Amino acid sequence: MQTQIEILKDLFYKKIMLYRDLVECLKRERHLLIKTDIDALWEISDHKQSIGARIAAVRAEMLQALSEAGIKHDMDALSFRLSTVLSLIPGRDRVQFKKAYMSLISLEGEIRQRSRDNKLFIEQSLAFLDELVTIIANTNKAEPLYDGAGCLDSKGHKNLLLHREV
Repeated sequence: MQTQIEILKDLFYKKIMLYRDLVECLKRERHLLIKTDIDALWEISDHKQSIGARIAAVRAEMLQALSEAGIKHDMDALSFRLSTVLSLIPGRDRVQFKKAYMSLISLEGEIRQRSRDNKLFIEQSLAFLDELVTIIANTNKAEPLYDGAGCLDSKGHKNLLLHREV
């Protein structure tokens, strides 16, 4: 059983490394979102999916190690909980896992926050573009936007933002 505990410990640290890679991907993604580098964003998306697949593989290896150690866990890939894994490890061995577990919890929080921030940035950027297109296309008004001499607002005044002829 001790070998399975050592394998579990290695898997905890392997998961930490994958989470750190994911944090770095999310940092890079934010930078690429600001630069609007679509090609690089596709690449980073593929890399994030690859990391996600490797994290799922580590979960499966953890469950396998628990099973081989004779620890009944009643978990599968969808119901996997790291806290449950930690609670199933015998008390005498659990102490070795505390630091790794706390690191994983911290990294999970950072991943969630960075992911939320990136999603919010995307939503705000798209809302801005939508508003800009609406202003340019004048889709919320039935009046003509262009009078041949320039762009007009709803009161018939020239719009200083849109003053060039097309």
